[in-house]
Amino acid sequence: MKSKTLGASLIFTGNCVGAGILALPLSTAGLGFVATSIIITLCWLVSMLASLLIVEVLAAYPKKELNFDSMYLLTLGRGGQIIGMLAYVILLYSVAAAYMSGGASILTALLSQGGIKLPSWIAAVLFTLVLGGIVYRGHRAVDISNRLLLSTKGVSFIILAALLMPDVRASNLFDISHSMPYLWFAIPILFFSFGLQIMVPSMFSYLDRDTREIRKAIVIGSLVPLVIYLLWLVVMLGILPRFGSSSFSSFLANHTPNDIGDLFVMLGHRSTQHLSSTMMGLFTNVAVMTTFLSLTLALHDYMRDLCKLSKGRKGRNLSILITYLPPLLVSLFLPSLFQSALEYAAGLQALLLLIIPVAMVWSVRRRQDREGTEVLFRIPGGRGLLASLACFGAMLVVLGFMASLNMLPVLK
Repeated sequence: MKSKTLGASLIFTGNCVGAGILALPLSTAGLGFVATSIIITLCWLVSMLASLLIVEVLAAYPKKELNFDSMYLLTLGRGGQIIGMLAYVILLYSVAAAYMSGGASILTALLSQGGIKLPSWIAAVLFTLVLGGIVYRGHRAVDISNRLLLSTKGVSFIILAALLMPDVRASNLFDISHSMPYLWFAIPILFFSFGLQIMVPSMFSYLDRDTREIRKAIVIGSLVPLVIYLLWLVVMLGILPRFGSSSFSSFLANHTPNDIGDLFVMLGHRSTQHLSSTMMGLFTNVAVMTTFLSLTLALHDYMRDLCKLSKGRKGRNLSILITYLPPLLVSLFLPSLFQSALEYAAGLQALLLLIIPVAMVWSVRRRQDREGTEVLFRIPGGRGLLASLACFGAMLVVLGFMASLNMLPVLK
């Protein structure tokens, strides 16, 4: 495998496997391991197909530096471009702001251990400057940095999983009773644990528009997260039963799916508990960095396309500024603004990651068939596949809004 292809695969992996993996077991505990493993595999397949749809759109146009904004305009017209722009900017700025806040907390905690007290706003600026500086240096710098960080994340994850594996019980894993009520809450969460579609234009450009290599990168870069997720779910969902006095149900009665630290305390006071907490902290910290790097790389490339900026020094300076400054300022002074947007992120994600790619491919194929244009790349399945993916996307939008309004049953 080419070095660039491996790097692109790892960037896809780093983008998918973020800090949210730790909350995944609590979000799917009601569904149980068996049903969760089936649904997450289906979601992986849908995400991979959606990513390949984006490759199909990119391959249909000869322009080398094509990104989402140009794709929206070429395939969906001015109206589609505006809708896509609003959804893209709101979602990625919101997520970037959330990761800036998380990164600032991590940096503050690390420095405090060395006796250095730093205001949170300075920590947020430093975190953004360091990782933003890597993005400023280009795709290759992100590739190298991501490889180093992902190696650390992989080692810490393996150690963490190995420490917890002896406590796994088959009876907990294969309990399939009373799962279906929690299916609808879990589906959007499992689908959105694969966010590789957002990286496709950047990685397509990085791989010199080679459709064969980008397909390899997408398959490998999405398959690795699937394996990691399944292993993590085995470890976590196999330790505690779903119901009972000491179970996921009793825990969630007084906690939220984000209280993973408290869950580790509940798992028992074993001799390895301190090391497990250390490994969990290391994994979380590195996961924040890898996801922030890949996410803001995609956002930076999109902004350069949106504003039609050159790759020269002046263009890069401006594109970096409009990529990082707005979410940084909002995270510091108006954190509730983007937090409100994140409550409805599921609908925006379904729109960006599935519905719009289907609409773009539909438009591209109609143009190609009408004009008799040479087709360089097309995934099989025809209109039936596109219709199925569009229906799945519409379901995600509905379920996402229902979840935000607390209309779906959850384990408690």
